[in-house]
Amino acid sequence: SSTFSSGRRGAALGFRTGLSMAGKGTSFVSLYVGDLQKDVTEQTLYDVFNAVGPVASVRVCRDAQSRISLGYAYVNFVKQNDAEKALETLNYSEINGRPCRVMWSNRDPGKRKSGVGNVTIRNLDKSVTHKQLHETFQSFGKVLSVKVALDDAGQSKGYGFVQFDTDEEANTAIEKMNGSTIAGSAVIVSAFGAKTKDVGAFTNIYIKNVPEEWSSESGIRDQLKGFGEITSLVFNRDQQGRAFALCDFKEGSAAQAAVDKLHGHDTRTPEEIAAAAGDEEEKPDEEKRYPDYKVYCQRAQSKAERAAELRKLYRNDGKGARQHADVKLYVRNLDEEVTEDELRGLFESYGTITFARIPRDGDQSRGFGFVCFENMDQANKAVQGMAGQQLRGKEIRVEVAEKREERAKGSWKGFGGAGIAGYGGLGKGKGGKGGK
Repeated sequence: SSTFSSGRRGAALGFRTGLSMAGKGTSFVSLYVGDLQKDVTEQTLYDVFNAVGPVASVRVCRDAQSRISLGYAYVNFVKQNDAEKALETLNYSEINGRPCRVMWSNRDPGKRKSGVGNVTIRNLDKSVTHKQLHETFQSFGKVLSVKVALDDAGQSKGYGFVQFDTDEEANTAIEKMNGSTIAGSAVIVSAFGAKTKDVGAFTNIYIKNVPEEWSSESGIRDQLKGFGEITSLVFNRDQQGRAFALCDFKEGSAAQAAVDKLHGHDTRTPEEIAAAAGDEEEKPDEEKRYPDYKVYCQRAQSKAERAAELRKLYRNDGKGARQHADVKLYVRNLDEEVTEDELRGLFESYGTITFARIPRDGDQSRGFGFVCFENMDQANKAVQGMAGQQLRGKEIRVEVAEKREERAKGSWKGFGGAGIAGYGGLGKGKGGKGGK
């Protein structure tokens, strides 16, 4: 890309305010420009896009308090054909060393919320770019946008999204591309927000928390044989006498079907469930402990995988005590249709997300979720940046999730005890107003 310099022209065009340069009532053709480096300015974008045709205004979206770029902008053209030419020639071109994404910004907001035409692609090879993904899927219909999820360093996270104009086009892409190979990697293609797993990627499952009538090799086998052919089954008990099993299916689809059906199965009687109603308060870190009355059935991890997962979640403070390495945010007032991909996408501009989760009772969302960032600085920016934001028509509430010992003390010390107005740790925070 060219070498860009700032000048008075940026101020003259109303870059800071996003104001247009024409009379009242004049309409413009607007483009969205995403995946921008933090140092890309309005002047930089003006120089790039004005080379195609007259640009009316440019606005880089920034954090309300820090004024740091959020990584995307809007460019308004005077003429439709100039905007079309910019979309065709500048999409995926490099600006300050990073390929940008250009798309129409005036798409139906209802369609975006509904997920119409959206497709998720997982298990992407890290070398696949936005442009390559676009070229791979464009034969299935009109592509409105393509995105490969990137980290702060601009490296692929191994998954991406494609939005088609219609669900029919998206369904065709899913049918043709799911399980196909892109850049040497077999990809999983599904409707955006769908509960998908890597079908065929594993055959081994691990099961625990099983009811007494399953607590034998024959009992476990009876529960599993309906999903497919079993090649091996190991049943045992731990030192506390709790039953568990490892099962290897011949087909990955059988293993996945077992996970989908059995994981989370409530083993309590209707009387026990009724008696426990109201006893379980929803707490931000309930997810740390999986309930022992629900069957646990997941892909069996290797010892190395379990060790790697623990290293990621925990660190040693030098005194033998383990602490959570990430900073967890508690997100409440979520619409029941919000997916974990949506939650992650909403927060990813603020930093590196180590996980995003929405607890569920079966298939039903519990109306809250968790987003973990690498450090407190990123979490702090997210809390401030998401203040008053809406997701699927509901204003969400975001705060740092308290640890159990802090809740027991009835105080919140998410930011050195100072608190943030309006996010006071479930309404009991000190130094800030209580959460509403």
